[in-house]
Amino acid sequence: MKRKSKRDSISSLKKKAWKFLSKAIRLEAADKNGQCKCVTCGKQKPWKEIQAGHLVSGRTNGVLFDERGIFPQCYACNVCRQGMGAEYTLFIIENYGQGLVDELIQKRREAVSFTKEELKEMIEGYKVRIKEAGGTL
Repeated sequence: MKRKSKRDSISSLKKKAWKFLSKAIRLEAADKNGQCKCVTCGKQKPWKEIQAGHLVSGRTNGVLFDERGIFPQCYACNVCRQGMGAEYTLFIIENYGQGLVDELIQKRREAVSFTKEELKEMIEGYKVRIKEAGGTL
């Protein structure tokens, strides 16, 4: 009997997909000098020092890969200040409207499951975006 590879478990594929999505988001948001602006405090930092923060916390499958609520945030805002929810919400409202905030909050409660094939497709798509943004894998 052949053992399943941990590399291909749903959990490991989700982690890998998140890693590549986070990199794609940060690279795409970077200016020509590789600098990203934190959406909550406005600090400029190199894209490698910025994180991809979620408006809606919890990292549930319903919002984990929903890019409408994922933007560059510095470590201090995303981790030390628990995401700066009020400031993040204002950023989304000003740029995309209250409806998106409401939708993402509702979506957090949805049970979503991904197949291995879906996650592998997502990973490949994120890799393409990284290359197109000038990054390396």
